[in-house]
Amino acid sequence: MAEDILVLANEFAEVHVSKVLTHNGVRLRIRDPKSDREVLLCPLELESLTWQDSELFTSLLATPHGPEDS
Repeated sequence: MAEDILVLANEFAEVHVSKVLTHNGVRLRIRDPKSDREVLLCPLELESLTWQDSELFTSLLATPHGPEDS
């Protein structure tokens, strides 16, 4: 069965989102096709995103590829 992929994109980024079944249950796969990096998020991890305010996401975007070397 082919995997259903939802593509979300704007002028800054593109991600491919799909639902996958793992040995630990269903996960949401979010993949960046440009870097070929991906993350699998469980329902609790997804729910925890709703607990955050926009300040968290702003801080994440300050260094989108991780902390800069000092």
